[in-house]
Amino acid sequence: MHFPSSLLRFFVTGGVLISASLPAQQPLPAQLELHLQAAEARVAQASGQNDGAAWWRLAMLEQDAARYRDAEHSYLRAIPLLEAGDKATLADALDSAGTLYVETGDYAHAEPLELRALALREARNDSLGEGVSWMHLAMLSLGRHETVAAVRYAEMARERLVDGKSPASLEASQEEKMTALIDLSLALCADNRSARAMGPLEQAHRLAEADQGAAGGMPIGWIDFLLGYARWHMGDTAEAGRLMKSGLAGMESQLGFGHPTYVAALTEYRNFLEQTGDLADAAVVRARLARMAGAVEMASAAAEAQAR
Repeated sequence: MHFPSSLLRFFVTGGVLISASLPAQQPLPAQLELHLQAAEARVAQASGQNDGAAWWRLAMLEQDAARYRDAEHSYLRAIPLLEAGDKATLADALDSAGTLYVETGDYAHAEPLELRALALREARNDSLGEGVSWMHLAMLSLGRHETVAAVRYAEMARERLVDGKSPASLEASQEEKMTALIDLSLALCADNRSARAMGPLEQAHRLAEADQGAAGGMPIGWIDFLLGYARWHMGDTAEAGRLMKSGLAGMESQLGFGHPTYVAALTEYRNFLEQTGDLADAAVVRARLARMAGAVEMASAAAEAQAR
C-alpha cells in the first residue's frame, strides 16, 4: 500500500492532470521519510540489489513523495527482476508503474503497462485486480480528456469493488473502495455532471470516517475538498468555500509543504475565490503559491548546484 494512500496522489480538473516534480530537498511527512530511508537502505545492501520487491516498494514510496524521476528508475529496476516470479506481483508492479506515468502526464508509457497488468489479471481470473485496473484506466482516459471512457471504466470499477454484488467487493480494501468512488466522481465532474458526483463522494466520505486511521486526516480532507469542488460547479458557493478550505487544511497536514497534489488543490481554491469575487482571500492564496513556487525553485537550484 502506498503512503499515505494511493487514492491521494493526483488532482484532475476537467480531465486535465496537474502534476509537478518535487525536489529531493522538499520536506516530507516524518513517517514517509522514515519509510523511504528504510527502503533505500534495503536496496543498498548486496542482497537487495536483485530484490524486485524491494525496488518496487522503494518506487512506490518515491512516487508518493513526488520524486518521479527516482521512482521511474526504481520501477525500471523492479519490473525486470519480477518478470520471472509470481504473475500477480508482476501485475501489481506494472499497474503501479502505470500510475506513475499517468500522474506525470506520460500516457504513452502508461497505457501499455496498464493494459498488460489488466491482461495478466484477466488470465488469472483476478476479479479484484481487474477492478483496480479499471480504476487506473479511468484516470488514464481522464488525463486524455476521454471523459466517456473515463466514466465507463470508473462505473465498472465501482460495480466490481464497491457495490457489494461482486465477490471482489468483499476483498477490496477501504482504500480501494474510496479510490473507485473518487475516480468516478472526478470523471463525472469532468463530464459536466457534478451533481451526480455528489453521491460517490458522500459514500467515500462515509468510508473514510469509518476508517479510524483516516479520520481527520488526508483522505477526509481530500474528499471534503472534492465535495466543495463539486458544490462550486453546482452553484452552491457558500458550502463549496467551507468544504474546500477545511479540506485543504487536512491535505496540508498529511502531504507537507509544496506537494503537487496540495499545490494543485490550492491553485483550484484560488480560482474559486477569484471567480466568486473574494479577491482579498484570493490574493493571500496567490501570494502563498508564489512563496511555495519560490521555495521549490531554490531547492531545485541547490540540487543542481550540488550535482555539478
